Amino acid sequence: MMKEPILTVAGLCAGYGEKPMVSDVSFALGQGEIFCIVGESGCGKSTLLKAILGAAPELRVLGGSIALRGEELTAMPEARRRKLCTEKMGMVFQNPGSAFNPIRSYKKQFIETLKSHGAYRPNSFLSQVREAFDKLGLEDCQRILQSCPYEMSGGMNQRIAMALALLLGQEILLADEPTSALDATVQMQMARELRRLRDVSGIAQIIVTHNLALAEYLGDRIAVMYAGRVVELGKADQVLFSPRHPYTKSLIEAIPSLDGKMPAGLPGSPPMTGPEPRGCEFCPRCPRAGQACKTAAYALADTGGGHFAACTGEKGGAA
Repeated sequence: MMKEPILTVAGLCAGYGEKPMVSDVSFALGQGEIFCIVGESGCGKSTLLKAILGAAPELRVLGGSIALRGEELTAMPEARRRKLCTEKMGMVFQNPGSAFNPIRSYKKQFIETLKSHGAYRPNSFLSQVREAFDKLGLEDCQRILQSCPYEMSGGMNQRIAMALALLLGQEILLADEPTSALDATVQMQMARELRRLRDVSGIAQIIVTHNLALAEYLGDRIAVMYAGRVVELGKADQVLFSPRHPYTKSLIEAIPSLDGKMPAGLPGSPPMTGPEPRGCEFCPRCPRAGQACKTAAYALADTGGGHFAACTGEKGGAA
């Protein structure tokens, strides 16, 4: 059973202008939990992260609630929200170089960041950095601090960004496709580092990915998004091994298998206009769609054991 959640998202709607690009999103994030959000490109995963962090001024919260340690973020003055979010939440970007200025030393950037949070202690700075680096298996602390990001690989830049999150004492790490820009061998290393970060620090994580293998390896729970809505939510093994929504089943069937069986392709692409008031957005691509699916109202139904789906997966069976 989840302890009191760190982050609670309830009925969140957000978009650019007045048109929602994500809608009706609800979930809670517990201490030390890794929560993965999966789906194709264009399903609203990154938009959801930006709405939570408040990282895009042009992205407006149109409804719903985002509560961090019980404090409602959407009702806060912008300056207060920015301060609280940067104190409590860190970000690992899809492009590893986005976290740092490429031509300034890590030492200078670490000091500036810590100063901006009122957390810089000159006498203990080096020992604190070394401790954070040790937790992530980063050796030669002095050499790294004197280096610039352009001198490091993408994987190293992401690990150093994670070390900075540890130094700041942040409670939540948001990661947007953290392995997609890395080589295959480095992807596995980064996945291990994310799990290790949780184990050594207790930091909770929300990880956006289209890689279901990564979600299986890391996730305690998984949410599947389509057209800006969560269509399935549950424990990782529930979602990946007993999927209920036809979209989740289609994603799994599209993965190549070791037995040589050809994957089943998923025709078409997600709508780029965001969720509609009624009807299932997956209906045009769904092999199980029935007439009722075209007009059914969106709702996540509890299928048992904390497993929710917006469809039973049976013909014409939208929930």
